[in-house]
Amino acid sequence: MITLCRFGPAWETFGCISQFVLKVEAYLRMAGIEFQTRSLGAGFAETAPKGKLPYIEHDGERIADSGFIIDYLKAHFGDSLDGSLSAVDRARGHTIRRMIEEHIWWVMARERWSAPETPYWNTPGLLQGVDEATYEGARDDNLRKCLEHGVGGFTEDELDARGREDLDALAALLGTQAYLLGEQATSVDATAYAFLWQILNAPYASRLKDAASGQANLAAYVDRISDAYFLDDPMSLAREVASP
Repeated sequence: MITLCRFGPAWETFGCISQFVLKVEAYLRMAGIEFQTRSLGAGFAETAPKGKLPYIEHDGERIADSGFIIDYLKAHFGDSLDGSLSAVDRARGHTIRRMIEEHIWWVMARERWSAPETPYWNTPGLLQGVDEATYEGARDDNLRKCLEHGVGGFTEDELDARGREDLDALAALLGTQAYLLGEQATSVDATAYAFLWQILNAPYASRLKDAASGQANLAAYVDRISDAYFLDDPMSLAREVASP
């Protein structure tokens, strides 16, 4: 049995606030691989092999990083989602994934840490119960990382424009297809779904959410995947197991 280690449920409807945890969970569901979850909260670094979440446990091994996890799952359970893709479609999926994970993620991070609702303050599964100084230290550290990346120095309008460009590109690539590479789900859809679901369900002021909500095909895409793969235990509460 695969154990998916995560921060834990938060924001009422989020099984985990990490887009990369949801990416791996979406892949597991799409590939039909049985799994359970373990919520580690703020103490995750004590066991996380790379100091980050997600990681999985399987047959006595711990595998970290969402990309390496999916590679591991393909090697051990077969590649039912991507096995028949052409080289061109693999390249297209790789390019889409990189745009989402290496750019949209930073736009989301900047929004989350800067939002007036301070969504990370006292967040269940992550920063719940920390004192104000600890929270402010985490916020300032993450905003510094955004500045080093580049998005931290953008004005709100510049950030909005960059985010909209990415979402416009995703909407154009999806078009009228059911999934990003055609009529069957592939691993890139696990990534796109994870990010788009969290954008559309953001419980804080978000211009990225406004932009995504205006793309009818992206909203329908998220609903389609939710209905196909997440109607059963959408927050994976029934799959939760305690730490040993």
